[in-house]
Amino acid sequence: MQPLPEDDESALEHAREYLYKPGEDVPHAHPLLDGLEAHVLPHQWEEQAPLEQVVATGTHHMKRAWKFFIGALIFFLVATSVASYVFYFGGNAVSVDKIAIDVQGPTTLAGGDTIPLSVTITNKNAVPIQNGTIAIDFPSGTRDATDVLKPYPHYIENLGTLESGASITRSIKAVVFGGAGEKLSLPIAFSYGTGGSNARFVKNAAYDFLISSTPLSIVVDTLAETTSGQPLTLTLTVNSNAPVPIDNVVLTSALPFGFVVTSSSLPMNNASFLVGTLLPGAHKTITLTGTLIGQDSEQRVFHFTVGTAQTAHDQNLAVTYMTQDANVKIAAPFINTTLALNGNTSANVVVAPGAAQTVTLSYTNTLPTSITDAIISVGLSGGAVDYNSIRTSGGFYNSATHSILFSKDTDPTLAVLAPGASGIGTFTFQTLPTNAALSAPTITFTTSVSGTRVGQANVSGQVSSVAIKTAKVTTAIVLAVSTLHSSGPLGNSGPIPPRANQATTYTVAWSTQNSGSTVAGGTMTATLPTYVTYTSKTSGDGSFSYNSESRMVTWNVGNLAQGTKAQGYFQVSLTPSTSQKNTSPMLVKTALFSGYDRFAGVQVSSTADSVTTETLGDPGYSSVNGTVQ
Repeated sequence: MQPLPEDDESALEHAREYLYKPGEDVPHAHPLLDGLEAHVLPHQWEEQAPLEQVVATGTHHMKRAWKFFIGALIFFLVATSVASYVFYFGGNAVSVDKIAIDVQGPTTLAGGDTIPLSVTITNKNAVPIQNGTIAIDFPSGTRDATDVLKPYPHYIENLGTLESGASITRSIKAVVFGGAGEKLSLPIAFSYGTGGSNARFVKNAAYDFLISSTPLSIVVDTLAETTSGQPLTLTLTVNSNAPVPIDNVVLTSALPFGFVVTSSSLPMNNASFLVGTLLPGAHKTITLTGTLIGQDSEQRVFHFTVGTAQTAHDQNLAVTYMTQDANVKIAAPFINTTLALNGNTSANVVVAPGAAQTVTLSYTNTLPTSITDAIISVGLSGGAVDYNSIRTSGGFYNSATHSILFSKDTDPTLAVLAPGASGIGTFTFQTLPTNAALSAPTITFTTSVSGTRVGQANVSGQVSSVAIKTAKVTTAIVLAVSTLHSSGPLGNSGPIPPRANQATTYTVAWSTQNSGSTVAGGTMTATLPTYVTYTSKTSGDGSFSYNSESRMVTWNVGNLAQGTKAQGYFQVSLTPSTSQKNTSPMLVKTALFSGYDRFAGVQVSSTADSVTTETLGDPGYSSVNGTVQ
């Protein structure tokens, strides 16, 4: 601490004098210190203020901060409220809530009729909106009101600028389709922007209406449950509900897997029925019969759609009016039967023509109760069966109906077939040789089962089921092979009879005859012995090739239509060895033909014998001419 200006050494001297001066009392206070009680000298330490005074001062400052904070908060709330008010209720702000979309139209509509809509857009904002665009999505199948053949999935129009308080109305028409009782909703969207901003605003709305009826309707009547393999009939009724005639009516179908059509009252072409013209209030009934094959408890769906085509002969729907489904459940047959043809139980069986066939029929009672007087019948049909060759053991062949019958008369166990009981019946027959008149030779086996089921209440009930299986008969390729020397399209040389160590050329003639269905990719191959040479001279149908490593000659015949024939020639050279004297050496080994039967869907093959130096096809042939000299 710095001393006062008045403080110096004289003051200390004065103090010393008073202290040590005899008889002098020390003054109570230095004169210079008088008044310190009233004044605090700068060089002295100040005492701290009392705690109460400090607290009072801090509280005063905090009250001032709180007042400032509360004031700022109030200002913020007022500013936010004002901004919100300006944005939503005034000023130059734009709100989607101030865009009104009003749609006027019918609440019910007949399917196929034109729906007239009046759509009004109103701008209630305080400022204009720009580049307003309206978009309406129509249901699938909607058509243009001016041309019902043209799809009309969307309506889109740019309305431009809409001033504040302005409205704009558009009339929209479309032809809408749907099933009776179906509720449809049209999504409507109005998008727009504002000046000075790239932002886009969207106002959404929807218009709902109900389809009361359709110009064309379809009703499907069939069983809800059927047995696998049993005939199933569907009755299809197409009704016209229109006040005017409807032309080019078409009924299309999507049939489930496992359903095979056997007959229909109206010709069916590619799963479609050409119904034609329906007058007002008229109807057309179509019956469709087939067999449904499947596993127990499987659900199959038949899908039918009715509409109109562009022309009277067109099968493709241009306008769709209604779709109807039918669900059919497959139940297990009460007597399960399995038919095996030559041991093959698969659905697609192929057999050879002119060959013996063996059929084995096994059956089992699948019910929990007995079946009395069970009868199992297998009927044969098709032009490839030799009906005079049918033989059976344990059954009865009825030649009038071409059916084999198994009953209690032929097998006593069928009188009462207990739950789970089974049996086997067999018969044989012969297929006919292929006939060019049969473009699709097949054999159809129709297995029918009937009997009396005894219920738990001892009440009898008649039960029956039918299963159909079809086998295809392949075509037969007939081969002919021969050797020529003095005849044929290729000029041959060398001595006849052939002589040892001298070359003689021969023409090998191959021919194929297709007596049945069309064969694709036909080829005929054979191998040459080591002592025979391929000369590369060829003639006739198709083309020849030779592999010198495998020594195989290949004749690419190509496709053989039903009943057609192909002929081909190639030349070989033989230089006999002395060891071959007095023999007729082989020129070409066994020939093999292979091709794809387009009807049967399998590869077919045929073989031909080998050929030697014996030129049986030559004029004036003598057996001596084929022996090596």
